Amino acid sequence: MYDAILFDLDGTLLELDNELFVKSYFGAMAPKLAPWYPKGEFMPIIIAATEAMMQARGDRGLLCDVFREAYDQRSSVPFAALEPVYTDFYRNEFEAVRALSRPLPLAREVLKQAAAITRRIALATIPIFPRIAIDARLAWGNLLDFPFTLITSFENMHTSKPNPTYFLEIAHRLGVAPGACLMVGNDYRDDMSASAAGMETFLVLDGALNAHLAHQHPPTYTGSLAELHEFLRQIRPS
Repeated sequence: MYDAILFDLDGTLLELDNELFVKSYFGAMAPKLAPWYPKGEFMPIIIAATEAMMQARGDRGLLCDVFREAYDQRSSVPFAALEPVYTDFYRNEFEAVRALSRPLPLAREVLKQAAAITRRIALATIPIFPRIAIDARLAWGNLLDFPFTLITSFENMHTSKPNPTYFLEIAHRLGVAPGACLMVGNDYRDDMSASAAGMETFLVLDGALNAHLAHQHPPTYTGSLAELHEFLRQIRPS
């Protein structure tokens, strides 16, 4: 039995090709930011600021603060001046990226099975995006109305996957012991690193990523999304 179950989003509850997503994401953003970065100078700035979040150890504030600091170190325009532009992008142009995604009907059934085990269900998506961008992707997967106890984003987390501290922070926020948690995801690196925090893990094999790193954090369980559904069904209280 688990006191909390954590779910990755992209590639787990939502079908989304990460490589194509990144290309389309920057492609949709370029015209929006052209008045300030006519030659696409924003891309290396965002990439560097994102890497700063990925490397954060939790001692520099929330990830949004880490992002803003790294952004401002490289940009001639401070992030605060452009934040409304980015927010408007996520409300409008970001929708163009939706064509690369596909909702997974079984995802909601999996979440229902998990909710029958525990009321503490966390969306442990990589927290390098603002909440507005995560809500958009939840909408793409027809999951925006699911009552997650916690949704990680760069506004509420101090570290990111694959840092084990990220999972410890989630467990603390949920008020549970890491050893009583199950992390579900499709990435051997980002998701299975939860085992280093003491959590059990379930690797969703549908579109599994970074298989060459499987030896670093071997998953506790593996299977398709359908097999995950059956796994949760079997352990739910009668």
